[in-house]
Amino acid sequence: MIGKEALFVISGLKRYKDDEEKLENFIKTHVSRLLKMDMIAVLVELERQDEVTLALKIFRVIQKEDWYKPDKFLYKDLIMALAKCKKMDEAMQLWETMRKEDLFPDCQTYTEVIRGFLRIGSPADAMNIYEDMKQSPDPPEELPFRILLKGLLPHPLLRNRVKQDFEEIFPDSSAYDPPEEIFGLR
Repeated sequence: MIGKEALFVISGLKRYKDDEEKLENFIKTHVSRLLKMDMIAVLVELERQDEVTLALKIFRVIQKEDWYKPDKFLYKDLIMALAKCKKMDEAMQLWETMRKEDLFPDCQTYTEVIRGFLRIGSPADAMNIYEDMKQSPDPPEELPFRILLKGLLPHPLLRNRVKQDFEEIFPDSSAYDPPEEIFGLR
């Protein structure tokens, strides 16, 4: 449940989002007054509404609070929302901040960031995230591999490298290879 104060803040943020000066003033006077749970509720609701730029501003306010402790789930939700909205520069800035706080993304976060880079046509950046995923202390899961394999169909050299890793890590699974004539690869 979102409280009245949180709803007021959400509507105010959306009202002033196109006027940076008024927005900053509103954040100083209203957002900082919110209780911890209301601030998090505002963040979650803005992410849900795809108001990711506003959500990022709220996240920055949360990071400055005395009660803030690095939480990979706060990062995860915001990074995934940014990737979904194709705001990959902001997502990667947040990614770097998360890594500086010694937090590692989970499989779902890796998947969404890889998908985001493939969506904007940047397979090299998707491969950088893939390399980062391979260095993660958590064991890899199949989903990010499958998303990457599908997204790299137009890039056979990169795809073959990922496919080889996939087959080594998941020997009992098979990677789908579509018929070459479907993609005009012949």
